[in-house]
Amino acid sequence: MEEPSNFTQLESHGEDDQPRPNNGTDLKVAKMIMIGLYVIIFLFSLVGNSLIFHLVRTRKSIRKNQFYWLIVNTAVADLMDVVTASAFSVAYFLYEERWGLGAFGASLCKIIPYLLVTSICAAIWTLTVIAVDRYLVIVCLRRRALSSRSVLCSICAVWLCAALVSIGQLYKFKMEIEDDGTAYCIDEWSDQSEETSLLIYKTEMVTRVVITYAIPLFVIAILYFLIARFLWKRKPPVSVNQHAYNNQIRKRKTVIKMLITVVTVFAVCWFPVHVSHIMSKFHQDAYSDIPEVLRWLFFWLAHANAAIHPWLFIAFSEHLREGTKEIYRDMCKPNQLRLRHGSTPSLATVNDPLSRSVTPPKGSVRGRAERLLS
Repeated sequence: MEEPSNFTQLESHGEDDQPRPNNGTDLKVAKMIMIGLYVIIFLFSLVGNSLIFHLVRTRKSIRKNQFYWLIVNTAVADLMDVVTASAFSVAYFLYEERWGLGAFGASLCKIIPYLLVTSICAAIWTLTVIAVDRYLVIVCLRRRALSSRSVLCSICAVWLCAALVSIGQLYKFKMEIEDDGTAYCIDEWSDQSEETSLLIYKTEMVTRVVITYAIPLFVIAILYFLIARFLWKRKPPVSVNQHAYNNQIRKRKTVIKMLITVVTVFAVCWFPVHVSHIMSKFHQDAYSDIPEVLRWLFFWLAHANAAIHPWLFIAFSEHLREGTKEIYRDMCKPNQLRLRHGSTPSLATVNDPLSRSVTPPKGSVRGRAERLLS
């Protein structure tokens, strides 16, 4: 029987040789630091992705562009990713491997890994759909961008495929209760044969890395290379307005730079954890030499990607950036008005009727005199 897997290693598939955390002061401090890091990425992801949701929902100029709905889908996947990873990683650092009893605990043991893997698949595959959309718009001049119906179908297909690919998590993760009554959430494909279980683990690990990392990044890299070569080498037609053409090319280059940056961040953030996962099944001796705190950091870095994405979209997209600035200005405006007009009247001024400003009637003698003198 395998040892219960760490919440922070939900994708490591419960390594047999994983060392148990000791009770040393250094490890306790490291856990507190990791909790702080997870709180940071949770807050950044929540604020950034919520801004994207709000701007696309409330700004008509953004909402009518189907491209931004693909970004919204990426934001949904990123938020699901960081919520599931952060909440249960923090729970692990606080309560270690203990799991809640009852039907609710058993359900969470299956649902959390399932949602985690589903969100990862949905995020990278949506980035692939975005790359295809940009290629059709920029390079294939006679093709239009994906229609609203095509975008909706693409989003549904992404989530359906992600849900199907992740369905093994619902079978593999299960509750185990020890003799002392402590419940653990373990992952094992077969409790009959360790060799069969290990073979399935290896197959699953390689398959997941290929379909959720290697192939999507390869396709995206090829498409963006073709787009970049097209934009930087193409000469403007003689019959078009030069200023309008240059402005359009500038905007397209900015979008491509944004998307290349987003994909590069995704690749860099997920590379260490994918390597460690492969090592855990094919090179267990080398994997066991990696300090446990470093493995925690690998897992954290992978999911920190979900907190970085929305801010990259906001920084590079002119519409999202201006919308965010407008929200910030609206938030600061009431404070500025209070500072400008916020001189608080004294108690004597409020209560003394002689100190109040009284405007004389227009028809009175005093009123005519004051108007002549003013």
